[in-house]
Amino acid sequence: MEFNILEKTPLYDTFSYLGKRIFLPDGIFYWSNRAKKEAELIGTIGSAFSYDYDIVNGGSDEWVPCYLEEIKNYTNLSVKDMVPYASIGGLSELRSIWKEWIIYKSGINPKTQEEELYHLRNFITEPIVTAGVTNGIYMASLLFLNPEEYIICPNKRWGNYDNIIVKNLGARIKSFDFFKDQKINLEGLKNTIIQVSGSQDKVIILLNFPNNPTGYVPTLNEANQLIELLKNTQSKLKIPFIIFIDDAYEPYVYSEGREILERSFFYELQQLPEDIIPVKLDGITKELLFYGGRIGFVTIGLKASWVRRDEDLSQLKTQINNKLEGINRSTISNANHFYQKVAINMFQDFGMEKIVRSRNKVKEILRERFEITNQELTKIKSRDISIDPNSGGFFLFMNLNSKKIKAKEFADYLLKKYKVGVIPIENSNENINGIRIAYCSIHKDQIAEFINRIKKALKDMD
Repeated sequence: MEFNILEKTPLYDTFSYLGKRIFLPDGIFYWSNRAKKEAELIGTIGSAFSYDYDIVNGGSDEWVPCYLEEIKNYTNLSVKDMVPYASIGGLSELRSIWKEWIIYKSGINPKTQEEELYHLRNFITEPIVTAGVTNGIYMASLLFLNPEEYIICPNKRWGNYDNIIVKNLGARIKSFDFFKDQKINLEGLKNTIIQVSGSQDKVIILLNFPNNPTGYVPTLNEANQLIELLKNTQSKLKIPFIIFIDDAYEPYVYSEGREILERSFFYELQQLPEDIIPVKLDGITKELLFYGGRIGFVTIGLKASWVRRDEDLSQLKTQINNKLEGINRSTISNANHFYQKVAINMFQDFGMEKIVRSRNKVKEILRERFEITNQELTKIKSRDISIDPNSGGFFLFMNLNSKKIKAKEFADYLLKKYKVGVIPIENSNENINGIRIAYCSIHKDQIAEFINRIKKALKDMD
């Protein structure tokens, strides 16, 4: 985006450094808006869609965003549940419920894993409520990142990380190639950690499983190797590691017959005694299929070695909470009261197990699309493409041969000739050239045709 007119006005000179730096790139929204106007089959939308009758008994044939049927019970909340300001850190009831939800999601057996359960319950902060997971990422970045400092992130990542961290905060992203031989590139990550540690007294890493845009989820073996890498490297460097865990797509892991990490990576790190400090970023957006609710949470894992007494632990949590509430107050003031209250009522009226069962209807719809999409992609016999490992989430990523096919040109051609919309991601500096396919918003009966049109477009450009 060029600002050649604005730059000539006195207004531009009054902007802050941030105001001069920030802009909205021609990314997801550009291609999504074009697809709405030009495409017949759209794989750009990052929200799960389905026919209403697939979700609820007696539902209509309307194509709608996926939702939990229980939401229909909350169209007439009282004024007191909608109008007042919420507390700066969020409604206390919701914060307590979400902490129990985090514990519930861990899958820890209270009978056989008493020590792990005690550590999880006692050594995490009370989740603070943010305006969605995006705001949670921003809050965490504000708390830990100074301008010019580095955060480590895979090259294949959600594009808004760059907006938040680089353009907004003035910090830097040091990336590494995400995959090597169809596995997470641990060597690349280790080398990047060592490089960053040479210029700052902390290492900050941002991980997102299932990953957007690739759908990657580590196997249990890969997760264990990643933990060992972090432990060994932190022990040698003797500086704190802060690990942001973006859990936006946490529940949506589909691969069967493989040893896949089926819970948040946060839990693995939270149990470690080392100063490897996980920051959990999650919310109702995808977990409760409340896309517009914009309620997220930031939860920080603490270490038992930091305190000696229960009183000290309580004070530590209070002081961290004060810091986080200070950020909320100076940015969003507080999060949406209405949707916090809706979430509270859903948990209280239906319970966690019922919510999971209801969400599993959507998860099974997405699992089927995941399987069909990957199966159909195997029918494309081309040396100019490859599919990144994917086991969950809403998306997968098709790499294109950058010497023959540019991602944006391919997406444009695909849209114009075959009326198919995808998100191109093209960055030669990051060694990325490919398209993100959002199967979450494509009906299973359209997937074969969707992939077939991609196949035809590839053949045209051969």
